[in-house]
Amino acid sequence: MSNIQYLRSGLRVSYEQGVNSRVRQACLNFAIWLRINKKFPIRCVVYIKKDYQIKTLDTKEMVSATFFAPYDKDVEPYIRVATGDYEELVSERGEEDAVFAILIVWLTKLFIINNGLRIEIFMKMRRKTQVQYW
Repeated sequence: MSNIQYLRSGLRVSYEQGVNSRVRQACLNFAIWLRINKKFPIRCVVYIKKDYQIKTLDTKEMVSATFFAPYDKDVEPYIRVATGDYEELVSERGEEDAVFAILIVWLTKLFIINNGLRIEIFMKMRRKTQVQYW
């Protein structure tokens, strides 16, 4: 498809001490499944936090997850996911749905980063094609 080279590739998960063990295992299993089924041309690190919410870097708003998708290919994207509301979600929805709620937030951020990479690759391919025609 494209010969764009990144420094490192793959998906990595980092856990903060104090994250619920069920959440940790579910995130680990999800990461394994993603690595088997999806290529990550640039390394993306997912930080699993024990906090109830996370503060965004730009607006300082409290949210359940954030992501950073840089324009520079030498800077790796990352995702931060708050899992402190897991026990509350379990009491409201049950254990399985609570885990899915956390994983869906993570997957949404990953989808946004992945689309950004696809757009970047498409634009670089388009520029090459335009240069060939001129």
